[in-house]
Amino acid sequence: MHTLDLVVLAVEWGSGRRRGKLSNIHLGARDPATGGFVMVGKTFKGMTDAMLDWQTTRFHEIAVGPTDGYVVQLRPEQVVEVALDGVQRSSRYPGGLALRFARVVRYRADKDPAEADTIDAVRALY
Repeated sequence: MHTLDLVVLAVEWGSGRRRGKLSNIHLGARDPATGGFVMVGKTFKGMTDAMLDWQTTRFHEIAVGPTDGYVVQLRPEQVVEVALDGVQRSSRYPGGLALRFARVVRYRADKDPAEADTIDAVRALY
């Protein structure tokens, strides 16, 4: 198992038992070449009910634009520690890689997005 500190780029509204909660997070690695972030996956695994409540409130605070669509875009301000089993090639994400079996460990209030892991750190796990 590996862990990465990534940035939440967007989030999707949940369904079923997660209805009414911002649930499935879009994960980005820092790209030093551009100063931006590269999406490398999504996850809703590992979240407790308390975490879902917290992130629904938090993500409303950093939302960019409307929050009534299926996907809510966020300012890249929130770092999250994610555990994963590995990385695989993927044409789905701009970085060309996808996280395997990613799950949330915790949100990192102690880390700034500039301290998030880079796309090169993700590639090193491939």
